[in-house]
Amino acid sequence: METVDVFTFVLILAIRGLVPFALFRWPFWGALACIAGDAADTIIIDAFGARPFGGHYHVLDKAFDTYYLAFECWIALHWQDRLARVTGVTLFLMRFSAVVLFEITAIRELFLLGANIFENFYIYIAGRLQIDRSYRIGSYRNLAIILVLVGAPKLLQEYVMHWRQSQTWKFVKHNILMWGG
Repeated sequence: METVDVFTFVLILAIRGLVPFALFRWPFWGALACIAGDAADTIIIDAFGARPFGGHYHVLDKAFDTYYLAFECWIALHWQDRLARVTGVTLFLMRFSAVVLFEITAIRELFLLGANIFENFYIYIAGRLQIDRSYRIGSYRNLAIILVLVGAPKLLQEYVMHWRQSQTWKFVKHNILMWGG
């Protein structure tokens, strides 16, 4: 690896490895910081023109994602609302299973079945708890509405990343912001 690749990797490792610990103190704000850290890695790689791991960074990215999502799942395990807790853990396990099965089979469609709806669900619940510590989902009807609202953006993202096979940042940069050639 070249020096820029090593520097980039160490910087990303520091960000992605340390930021999830903020979740224990600030469950909602820590989650947003984890997402920013996740987005930052591809931006950092682009900015430095680096190729950590010879262009196979996506494998490590999935491990980093699973790492911070496991922190969030641990927090979800302690939510007082049983419906939120069971739903959160179930969504995490669906995503974790999809990641593991993808790494074994390379079947990209698994990510639509195991879309990372957990992340948006976690942010929604953590955000509501940030505002009102006594918040409860209340009913399966409310849960269904929440899942549709938080699930639709993730399904779109999974489509872009795994059917269109375009990194989200590059897709946004080229197709929405119209940056670059």
